[in-house]
Amino acid sequence: MQNDENHIKIRENIEQLLNAGISIEEVSQQLKLPLGSRYIKNSAKWYRFCIVAKRNQKKAIEKDPNLYSKAGKIAQQKHPWIGCEMGKKYGRMLGKSRANQLRGNSAYFSMMAKRLQKIYPDHSRKNMLKAHQTMKEKGTFEKHQKDATLKCMEKHPDQLKKMSKRAHELYPLALLALESRRRNYPYKFMDCEFDSDSERKLCEIFVNNGLISKPVEGQNVHFRLNRHHVDFFLMNKIFVEFHPPRKFGRNAGETVKSYHDHKRKLLDDNGYAEYPLMIIDRLVRIEHKIKKIKKLLALEINE
Repeated sequence: MQNDENHIKIRENIEQLLNAGISIEEVSQQLKLPLGSRYIKNSAKWYRFCIVAKRNQKKAIEKDPNLYSKAGKIAQQKHPWIGCEMGKKYGRMLGKSRANQLRGNSAYFSMMAKRLQKIYPDHSRKNMLKAHQTMKEKGTFEKHQKDATLKCMEKHPDQLKKMSKRAHELYPLALLALESRRRNYPYKFMDCEFDSDSERKLCEIFVNNGLISKPVEGQNVHFRLNRHHVDFFLMNKIFVEFHPPRKFGRNAGETVKSYHDHKRKLLDDNGYAEYPLMIIDRLVRIEHKIKKIKKLLALEINE
């Protein structure tokens, strides 16, 4: 703040001297400032440029009183940290008193958040991540989450239940658990993760035979079908599932045919009734399966 006051004092002093008809060289000698140029800070010519800029700003504001308000909004949207930095330098400004006036006016804040979200889609997410990180560093994150949950339950008793139901529909826990475990497995190939080494080898075989150019999670590998997925979707034409039959556990007595029927129904129910499905239960004699897949693809392309 002291530096800003000194700058304003020197600038006003120089402006008075220039208005009195004194040249910039004489001003430089009189105030013992380097002559410099408009690009050298704290020189006489730099202060003269500041005076011209101040006059131009005044003219611009007279033409458009909301000019700097608009510029400030654009700057805040592009650089969300700018308000915080200005607050550190100049102290808290009108924003805090305005926020106190609007406290409880959720409709206003909701409207502003939506407008900001359109201009800067990642603003809320980045702010939330930053807030969570700060709370974790201070050790208040768990308490904050607990208090927020209790307050939400008090105001909207059914809100958490609805959110949980929606989350389970979009992200079923069983599938999320499977994907989470997969990230810890060592079975990786071309930046893609697999549930077993045999499944990884099968993907490598598909790539070597030109059936997959590059494995991409969610597209040609682990193709998502609502709460389930199919292991491979080759060339957007044929589904392939790698699944050795289980001889024990919940699905004891399972066969290749019973698993095929299960997956076939899943595909049919999700609008893929016209797409062929092949179950591969082992990598022995895989060449025969590859030939069959290529033959099916040739029929699909000819049709």
